[in-house]
Amino acid sequence: MKNDQTPGAMTPTAGLRPDHPTRLLVESFNDSASPYPSDKTIVDLFEQQVLGMPDAEAIRCEARSLTYAELNERANQVAWHLLSLGTRPEHLIALRMDRSIEVVCAILGILKAGAAYVPIDPSNPIKRVEYILQQIRDANQGATPLLVAGRGQAEGLPPRAAQVVTIHPDLAGLERFDQANPERLTAPGKLAYVIYTSGSTGEPKGVMIEHRSLVNYIWWAKRSYVSGEGLAWPLFSSLAFDLTVTTLFTPLVSGGRIVVYHDDTWSHGTLLLKVIEDQAVNVMKLTPAHLAMIKDMELRSMDLQVLIVGGEDLKTDLARAITRQAGAPIRIYNEYGPTEATVGCMIHRFDLDHDQTLSVPIGVPAANMNVFVLDEEFKAVPPGVIGQMFLAGDGLARGYLNRPDLTQQRFITIPDPRHPRDGRSDGSAEPKRLRVYQTGDLARWTEDGRLIFLGRSDHQVKIGGARIELGEIEARLQQHPDIHDCVVTVVQPSGAPSGTDDATVNRLAAYYVGEQTLAAQDLRNHVASALPEYMIPSYFIRLPKLPLTVNGKFDRAALPVPDSDRPDVSATYAEQRSGTEEQVTDIWKEALKLSKVGIHDDFFELGGKSLPAIRILMQIKRTFGVEVPVSSFFANPTIAQLAELIDRQRGQ
Repeated sequence: MKNDQTPGAMTPTAGLRPDHPTRLLVESFNDSASPYPSDKTIVDLFEQQVLGMPDAEAIRCEARSLTYAELNERANQVAWHLLSLGTRPEHLIALRMDRSIEVVCAILGILKAGAAYVPIDPSNPIKRVEYILQQIRDANQGATPLLVAGRGQAEGLPPRAAQVVTIHPDLAGLERFDQANPERLTAPGKLAYVIYTSGSTGEPKGVMIEHRSLVNYIWWAKRSYVSGEGLAWPLFSSLAFDLTVTTLFTPLVSGGRIVVYHDDTWSHGTLLLKVIEDQAVNVMKLTPAHLAMIKDMELRSMDLQVLIVGGEDLKTDLARAITRQAGAPIRIYNEYGPTEATVGCMIHRFDLDHDQTLSVPIGVPAANMNVFVLDEEFKAVPPGVIGQMFLAGDGLARGYLNRPDLTQQRFITIPDPRHPRDGRSDGSAEPKRLRVYQTGDLARWTEDGRLIFLGRSDHQVKIGGARIELGEIEARLQQHPDIHDCVVTVVQPSGAPSGTDDATVNRLAAYYVGEQTLAAQDLRNHVASALPEYMIPSYFIRLPKLPLTVNGKFDRAALPVPDSDRPDVSATYAEQRSGTEEQVTDIWKEALKLSKVGIHDDFFELGGKSLPAIRILMQIKRTFGVEVPVSSFFANPTIAQLAELIDRQRGQ
């Protein structure tokens, strides 16, 4: 299948020199009349790989590993176990497990049983887990949902919330189940997974992805990123984000291997630092915020060949710095795509010599995807004109789970911008129609046929690669009995330096109207009881009323900017008492972009997230020559505690 292109809507290679990486990449996709196996499921592709290289290593976690044949046998045992419990095609099965060899076996087993997996981050609060389980119950026509969980990860749930299937280390207890492949129980048009994203209505929404869409994306990713078999991909981020879909399936259909990074103590973030230091992988998928963390690390000694960057706007200066730091062999791809378009639908290979815009372009459409920049009348705008992005093609999601209203609102049918008429000579034909996803993203085409991302047309934001609907946070705050009205926005605190990566400078700030000023920690706890860590505001600011324009509309621009001196924390400010505390304080100030931090201030109350934590640990190692374990940092989240820990390690 070839991408059908129309000037003004999509001109991906016009104006590019013959040897430009983007031109070569796009033209390679358009050379084939059958670019992907649309009659296959992701299970079929994996099982084909098993037949072709059964003894090759498929997955590794520390000292343990499984070959393709062994991984397939373990996944089959999970599948037969689920089938014995009544699993039927298109059943949804919740998955709440840490990164491990077993979780990959579980995912493949769920798919082999004909079901779709619904990943839930183990760090999510119980209220959010209960909501997703109820959604699954409704989708499964009232049947009690199955929850495949790691040991201890179903604790706290009501007794009848789910039927728990505990997956033990080494899949202990599943020995009695068959290791042979079940019969083909799914099909290209059946669901493969449902991933929940933040929702503007106050509840998360589940995006339904079918096997055909997943196969189209993975086949495209294989052709884009894999130059040969045997490449190692690290699994180091949450399974509840679709960033991991690339890492899970691309190696398993291309003869590569998954390297699992698992640490029980790192419940708040990623293992990026360990991945880099291990030097055991060839391909990494990460966010620009992650990329900013490694730009000063020694990358030339690594066998790192490909960096796939997505989730946020990638600045050209950052891509340029990484390219120079890593050396000539590194390839950086900017991949764009919402969850509703199956992970990624656009690509641009960074060109050190020719990419000169502020942001790296998001490039050109992926195989079997169409990208249109349209005006309010759904007409294509010419290059240079800003419009809203609409997506079409084989990667589009089925819609939102149990939300036909929202599905109809965002997945719409419009006159096909490629075929305004059906070809009748009298010109009387009605325009052909096309199902598209309305992204809410603004963009413009360049004269040479590349797309520049220009932000959102609504109040959805991304911080550290995580997609956040501000309305979901606002809805949770509105449930507080002492809050009459509120609004949440993204701010850069006054005095914060400009030009720093968004994950460091940009913060969530909640403005509320109430009779009295409420303790910030109490409000954090209120939000954290229902929302994940990355959605907790760093600032809570009481206002007498929300500002309005002369027309009576909310005036977001009139909100006061939080002071960057020091957020509202529970500890009383205390000065440094030693040289170690002074040095650690300087490190915290730089990582958190604050001008004032007390030695007893809690890292998380200051708005600390996982990425600034990584930066702090890296700088401590450089400054003091000691390595503070992640578990120790989270157990000692103040400067005073951390300085004492450092002094003990240094024998002082």
